[in-house]
Order: sequence, then C-alpha cells, then structure tokens
Amino acid sequence: MHVHSCQLKEFPINDLPPFIAVSHTWADILFPSEIPFIQQKGAKAIRSLLSQCFPSVEYCWIDTFSIDQNDANDKKRQIPLMGDIYSKAVAVAIVFKTPIGVTQERLDEVTNSVEGAVEMFREESWKEDGQNWDHGSRRRCLKNAMDCLELFTRSPWATRVWTLQEFVLAKATVWIGEDLVPLRINEELFIALPDVCETLNITECILGQYSVLYQYYRGMVGARLRMIDRTRIMELLGNRSATEAVDEVFGTMAASGVVVEQMDIGSKEEAWRLWWEKAVCEGHTRWALLPPTSLQTTQDCHNYNCVMPPFSTRHQASSCSGLDTVRPLGPVKVEDGVVTMVGRWVGTCKIVRRLGRVHQDANGLLHRDITLILFAANNWTRALRIARASGGGRYTRKRILIIAQMLKHNFYRAQLAVTSGTEDDFRPRLRDQYQRYLWSDFMLLQSVQMMVMNEGVVFLAETENEGLITDVMLVTGTDEQPSGRLAAVDFGAKNTSGRTLLTVVEVTDDHLTDPTAATHHGFPSLHKEILGFGT
Repeated sequence: MHVHSCQLKEFPINDLPPFIAVSHTWADILFPSEIPFIQQKGAKAIRSLLSQCFPSVEYCWIDTFSIDQNDANDKKRQIPLMGDIYSKAVAVAIVFKTPIGVTQERLDEVTNSVEGAVEMFREESWKEDGQNWDHGSRRRCLKNAMDCLELFTRSPWATRVWTLQEFVLAKATVWIGEDLVPLRINEELFIALPDVCETLNITECILGQYSVLYQYYRGMVGARLRMIDRTRIMELLGNRSATEAVDEVFGTMAASGVVVEQMDIGSKEEAWRLWWEKAVCEGHTRWALLPPTSLQTTQDCHNYNCVMPPFSTRHQASSCSGLDTVRPLGPVKVEDGVVTMVGRWVGTCKIVRRLGRVHQDANGLLHRDITLILFAANNWTRALRIARASGGGRYTRKRILIIAQMLKHNFYRAQLAVTSGTEDDFRPRLRDQYQRYLWSDFMLLQSVQMMVMNEGVVFLAETENEGLITDVMLVTGTDEQPSGRLAAVDFGAKNTSGRTLLTVVEVTDDHLTDPTAATHHGFPSLHKEILGFGT
C-alpha cells in the first residue's frame, strides 16, 4: 500500500520497492476495514514511524489489506510468500494498540547501564564477573532494565503465532505504540538479561511480572538472532495461539526453513506430521531424538509413538532436550511411518534404580542442586555414581569424590528446605573455598546437563561395552521403569555444552549378540524409550 495515496499497488516479489512490513495483533483492531485507512489508529502509527525513521520509504505491507481476506485461494498463494515479504522489508514495524511508556533516551540509558552484564552473558564469564552483578547498585541496574523490558510485554502481540515469524524474519525492527514514539532496542537484552537473572538467581527478576519475557521473548529473540537452530522456532509455539488451528504450524514454516507445499490440511496434528516428516528427511534429526514428556491428553496417549512427539507436547520435548542442531551420521529416510537413521552402537544398558523427578517448589521453580542431593539420598555409593553420571566427563577422579561428598553431606539440609518450603534460601554447606568453587562449576554444568530431566522421570543406569561400565542418567516419560533388553546408541546428538546425548532403545537378541548387524544390515530397534547422557 502507498501510504500517502492509500492505494494498493502490485509488484513482482523479486522487484519490490523499499517498504516496511507491519506486525500487529488482529484483536487490537488497529486496521478496521469499515473506516478509511487514513483515519485508522494503525495507519497513524505507520505514517508517524515512516516520517521519523524512514522518510524516503513510501510503501507498507499490511496483511489486512495486502491479502484478500475473503479469497481462500489468495491466502494459499500468499502464505508461502511470507518468508520473502518479511525478510525483504526495510524493517518490520511492530505496532501496539496501547502506549509502550518509555522514551528512546531512557532505553539507551538502561542499555548502557547493563552493557557489562550482556558481555558476561556473551562470554559466559559467570565465575569471573557474576559476583559483580548479584548485589548492590549493579543488581539494581538489572532490576531497572528488566522493568524497562517488561513494558514491551504488555500487549498480546507476543502471544500470537504469526507475529513470531514476522519478528524472526525481520532485517530490523521498530516498535511503536499509541503514543506514536518509534523505539529501537538492542533485542539481545530480551535474551541476555533473563538469562543473567536466572543464572545469578536474582529472585526479584525471575518470573512474576516478567513471565512473558521468560516464556515468549527469550526464545523469540534467540531464533531471530540465529542463536538456535532455525527449526526450533516450532518449539516456541506451545504458548501461542492462532485463529485457524493449522496456522499453529503454517504460521512459522517460512522462518523454520522447512516449508510444506500442501496447504489444504484439515487439522494441526496432520500439518505437524507433514512438517515433522519433511524436517527429519531434510536432516533435522533432532526432532526424532527428543526426550519423552508426560502425555497431556487422551488423544496424545492414543496417537503416541516414541519418535515423533505429539503436537501438544512438541514444545516441551524440544525445549528441555538440550539439543540444538544435530548433524546426522548418515542418510535419513521416513517411509511408511518408519524412520531409518544411522547410529553408532555404544553398548548395552541396564537400569540401576529410579531416582525421581526434578524438584519443583510451590512457585513452579526448578531446583537442580536440591534435586541431585535428594537423588543421592545420603548414600555414599549412590552419591558417587550420580556425581560420575552428571559430571559429563569434566572432572578428575579426585573432584568426583569431592562432589559426591558434597551431595551426601547436604542431604538433611536439602530435605529441611523442601519440608519447610524455603528452597530459595537453600545453600549447601561447603567446607572451604575449593569446595565452593567446585560446587559453583558443577551447578553451572547442570544448567545444561539436567535440561533433559525437566519433563520426565530420571533413572540411574549404566552402559557396558567390552567390559567398560559407564554411569548415565536416563529419562523416561512415565514412572514405569523400561523393561526388555536395552542398548545405547549415538545418533550424533550433543547438548549445548558439547556433551553426547545417547538414545536408549529396546532391542532384540540379534542386536545384543551382533551389534554390527544392527548397523550394517538395518535391523530395526523395537522402541526408542529414553534419552540419557553420560561421560
């Protein structure tokens, strides 16, 4: 649309004039069709933004007008073009119905005040710099910055499916509200500051009024800044909604890089199956290696298979997997409901004992430190095996022994924190500066290692190959202990700290007597049950 004449004009997709693309929520009714464009609240925001930020740009693309809303065929033609439209725009204008309530000057001031915290996030220098930000004036700077970011979360814009893709595909973004003040923000703040507050346990900045930052913005910005695998945009949809159910898949296809051509699909479950199959066939094997989650609905239980997560739990399985990009070890094929992949045989697997679930307090916060201490249950042998299994090959034998001591000796202290509901105040009793350093390092490792446990039940297990026994943690979707003959297979999956995640499968006797047969002759595994990690 030409913003001055208010006339629609057609251009070839490969020969577009400079334009901005608009991202808005239909429920805000910013562009009501019953009144002239020039009088619409959204139009006033667009014209104000262009005059202040892009005076030479004369065109905008708005889905309300640029797609014929009464023509189903036009929608089918336009939806596959969303990737081109939003990525080719000079900028994406994010338009809110209400004032955002902050000036550019204040945004810049806040950004400068937490520059060191953002750098700490980039460098992951928690041990070196964390103590400078967890108290005093710098802690207050974090709180002020989070308050500023929270102003951007008060619109329902972030809860919609299509706006996610529009944001992720943008070259640049400009935010504008009813106050007609265009704002540019360093979007890295949306992912860096929540991560800093969570890592340093800045409790006044975790969840609560900031929940939308943690639940929506952090992942959204990670996808936009290419900090995560492109296809993981599909895991960001679990708490978003769309008017048309199938749009919960179609609404982010372009940004995921995996586009299903078939558009006349009746259900979101079918759309999800088609997208999942194409993604896996194109080598995005992380989607076939996700850990199990607790099934949410009767339909999930009826349709459950161990490889493709149900539509309703796909976001949980993906977000807690610890997996980003997984590069397949060989060709991948999906045919007649069977996925064929190449894996490396690691060894047989045996369950040792059930450990339980990650401890969650009354406010829904997970406590990894308390969890591991309770898993050890004041038992030296168990504490030692848990230290080995969760150490990820990082520590010497001497350090493993010290970690096991800390796990065992803090059992009653952790138990008291749970029974009294004071988990946030829990601090393990550590003997000296060296133990404090080692515990801090161990818990930072667990922020990645234990991610796969968030939605499942944890078992202590061991793998064996040619007499070498390795302790591992395994995760299942239910309290029922896996039965049958189990084996561990490496499909090339590594978590974000670079440590291997093994897939444990139920196998036949043929696999156990001749593991190479499974690799070279393609004997199928009977069931992918659990996902684990080890040294």
